[in-house]
Amino acid sequence: MGEFIENYKGLLLFMFIYWGICFAMLLADGSFLYVMLSWNVLLAVLPLLFIIKAEMSIKQKKLGVTVIWLLLWLLFFPNSVYVVTDFIHISNDKFLWLLDVGRYSSESSVAYSNEIIVWAKLFVIGFGFFFAIVAGLESFYIFERNVRRKYSVASSFCALSVVAVLTGLGVYIGRFLRFNSWDLFFNPIALIKEIIGVDLFALQFICVFTVFVAGSYLLYRTIRKQSGHREYA
Repeated sequence: MGEFIENYKGLLLFMFIYWGICFAMLLADGSFLYVMLSWNVLLAVLPLLFIIKAEMSIKQKKLGVTVIWLLLWLLFFPNSVYVVTDFIHISNDKFLWLLDVGRYSSESSVAYSNEIIVWAKLFVIGFGFFFAIVAGLESFYIFERNVRRKYSVASSFCALSVVAVLTGLGVYIGRFLRFNSWDLFFNPIALIKEIIGVDLFALQFICVFTVFVAGSYLLYRTIRKQSGHREYA
């Protein structure tokens, strides 16, 4: 835990700042949404902690402990990209509308909302999404690095693909079926029944989200490599 805090103290600082912003928004807007957003960014940090623990266990050659940490990472990783779906909470907010400029004119003009709380909500959700996905993709990077080192480039890309698909499934389960990561242990029968009954939309959503996860990770990896972090390339 100490090594994690030392290496990612900047990230943890931003998390605490985000919590403070959410608390201020809770007081201003009175919406439980900001409590949920705070919880979501905490869940997004956990995969990074778990993968760091897994990497330490690999170095110590503790196979059983490594498997446990990796399973926890895989179970909680979808939480880090799940936050992108929180943008649905602005669907009922009015950001702009069209105005007729003249009675006999077919042209129209755009008017923007001047309610600052509406824009602040958008920015808070956006910041939470950015924070969560960076933390999650960093953990994905560490996972791929270890697979690549131990096995091969091809193996690492296979692992990437499998994790992306499972993440798409995990986000669908969380957003639409309303299960949590821990329900795999505490409510497995109900979870399995719901998964078996998935429809065409579920498959489409999982496919689209798989592409989103894989594309986001490859972009993150490319940026990290170009910025000088070539030890993992």
